[in-house]
Amino acid sequence: NSYLAQVDFYTKYIASQEDWEMVDVYADEGLSGMDAKKRDEFNRMIADCRDGKIDRILVKSVSRFARNQEDYIFYMRELLRLGVTIRFEKENVDTGKMTSEQIADIYGAFAQMETTGHSANMRISNRIRMEKGIFVPSSPPFGYRLVNRKLEIIPEEAKIVRGIFSAYLSGQGKEDIAKELNRRGIKRDNATGQWHHRTVEIILRNITYTGNQVWQKTYATDVIPFRQVVNHGEKPKYYAEDCCPQIISKEDFDRVQELFQSRNEKRRTGSENTSPYCKRVFCAECGSMCRRKTCNDKIYWLCRKHDHDKANCPVRQVRESDITAAIQRFYHKIWIGRDSVLKPMLEQLQELRERELRSDRRIHDIDIELAQFTEQNLVLNRLKSKGYVDPALYLSQMTELDGKVRELRKLRRKVMERNGDDRQIRQTEAMLEYLEDAPEWLEDIAPELFEALIDRLLLTADGKIRIRLLNGLEVTEKVGNG
Repeated sequence: NSYLAQVDFYTKYIASQEDWEMVDVYADEGLSGMDAKKRDEFNRMIADCRDGKIDRILVKSVSRFARNQEDYIFYMRELLRLGVTIRFEKENVDTGKMTSEQIADIYGAFAQMETTGHSANMRISNRIRMEKGIFVPSSPPFGYRLVNRKLEIIPEEAKIVRGIFSAYLSGQGKEDIAKELNRRGIKRDNATGQWHHRTVEIILRNITYTGNQVWQKTYATDVIPFRQVVNHGEKPKYYAEDCCPQIISKEDFDRVQELFQSRNEKRRTGSENTSPYCKRVFCAECGSMCRRKTCNDKIYWLCRKHDHDKANCPVRQVRESDITAAIQRFYHKIWIGRDSVLKPMLEQLQELRERELRSDRRIHDIDIELAQFTEQNLVLNRLKSKGYVDPALYLSQMTELDGKVRELRKLRRKVMERNGDDRQIRQTEAMLEYLEDAPEWLEDIAPELFEALIDRLLLTADGKIRIRLLNGLEVTEKVGNG
C-alpha cells in the first residue's frame, strides 16, 4: 500500500507486457485527490494524454484517480474523448470495456462518499480530543513551533509578540505597528510576506499567547468542496486552560480586548463616521479611500497606501480645515456661475440627447408605433362613447392595446439605456434646483451638500483637490498654501 511499493509494482507490471511501453509514472506523493488543480503530477499526465503520448492508464483505485466527483467525471469524459482507456485495479473496472459511462459515474460517487466519510471521521476524532483537552492544532500561531505534538515558544518571535502587545497598549494603532515591523525588516511566519493591520490584529486577538486556547473557532463544511468557515455558534467551542507555554499575561490580553472594544465604539459613534467627508475623500493617484486621522489636535485626511508606506503613493495628508475652505470657495464660485456654467451645460446635454434620439431609427419607429396605438385608443373611446362598440369587445381591445403600448415603452427604455441614459441631464437639473434655493455662502459643510451637489473629493499629488460633481463635471481647487 505504500507509495514506493505502488510505483515498484506498476513499473514491473508494465515492463512485463511485451506489447506495452511505459511512458512514465505519475504520482502525487502525500497529496489528497480532492482538488485536481493542486496535483502537479496528475495535471502532467492529463497534458501528456492531450499530446497523444498515452493510450492507457493504470490506477490502483478510483479514489487514487480523483476523490471529487466533479473532477472525476470531467477528466474521465475528456480521456474517453481522447481515446485513452483507464484500468482501475481495485474496482476491476476497465473503461475500454464499459458499456455505459454510468458505471464510472457510480464509482466516482463511491470515491466521493469515501472522502466525505473520511473527513467526517477526522472531525469526530478532533472533537473527541477537544472534549478530552488533548487536541493540538496543526498550525501553531506566530511565536510557537510544534514539537512532538506540543507547542514550544520561539524566543525571538515571542519577543516580537510582546512588543506588539506593548505598542498597542501604549496607544499605537494596528497600521502603525505593522508599518514599524516592516520598516525593521521583521519576517512574518518565516515568510517574505509583509505585515498588515489585519495580521497584527490576529495576534492581538489570539488567546493562545496567555497559555490558554479556544478550539473550533472555525470548522470545515460537511459537503465537498470542504471550506473552513468562522464558527458563529453553529458548533460548540472548547476552552482549554494552561495547555501551552505563556507569552502574554492574561491581564495584558484582557486590557487589549477592552481597548479594542473601546476604539471600535469610538469609531462607530465618533467624528469620522459622522463627518460629512466620510467615504467621500479619495486619492487621485492610486484610487484608495482616504482615512481620517487626528494628530496634535489637528484633523487630517490621508491616503491609506501613503500612510502605510510613503513609497506606495506620493499623495500627502491634507488638513480637514483646508479641505473645508477649498469646498467653500468652490461652492461660492458655482453658486455665482450657475447661470453661466451649469445652465449652458444643461442646454448642450439636452440638445445632444435630442440629436441622438432623432438619429436612432429604432426609437423613431417605436415612436411612430406608439402614436398609432394612441390614435387607435382615441378612436375606440369615441366609438364607445357613441354606443357603437360592445362593452366586452371594448374592454378586450383596450386591454390588448394597453399591453402593446407597455411593451413598446419597455422596448424604448431598453434602446435608450443601450444608447446612453438621461442621468447626467437629470443630475444637472437637480443641481440647478438645489442652488436656486441655497445660500450664497456656506458656513458649514453639511451632508446634504454631497447628496445634492458633490460626488467625491480627490486629493492630488501636487497639493490640490479635485471636486467631482454628481453630473460628472470636475473642478480643481488649491488646498492650504498650495
